[in-house]
Amino acid sequence: MNRRNFLLFRTEDAKTVADLSCEKLFVYYEGLNSGFHQALEEAGTLDDADWWAGEPPLKINSSDPESFFRSVLADLWDIDSLRVLDMEWLAQGDFRIRVETLLAAFKAKGGDVVFPSRSSSLEIEVEASINPSLDNQRLESTT
Repeated sequence: MNRRNFLLFRTEDAKTVADLSCEKLFVYYEGLNSGFHQALEEAGTLDDADWWAGEPPLKINSSDPESFFRSVLADLWDIDSLRVLDMEWLAQGDFRIRVETLLAAFKAKGGDVVFPSRSSSLEIEVEASINPSLDNQRLESTT
């Protein structure tokens, strides 16, 4: 899957902005975990017995989730602001933890994480998990 399927880069005013689709990222993440990977095409013909004589080792084009999310963070290195879309896809446990970690790392490097609509409790929970000061502000406002 091409990164353009879940990351859309653009410029707004003088800022570089990326839209992160959690839905499309989830589909790619599930593909990484499914065990189904694309193998390299084998070379040879039926007339060429050397390649047919034994089964060669399978060469797989794949990355593990850790290195995949590290590469996504590297792609976001020059981005000023990240808009997180399709938040309902973060209901999945391990996927949610990985995305929250990605967002926290992006925020720690000085990036701005934007949630376009903060209407659901899930969006508020995720925002609070990457920005602990929001929990403190909520506690102070209730006391």
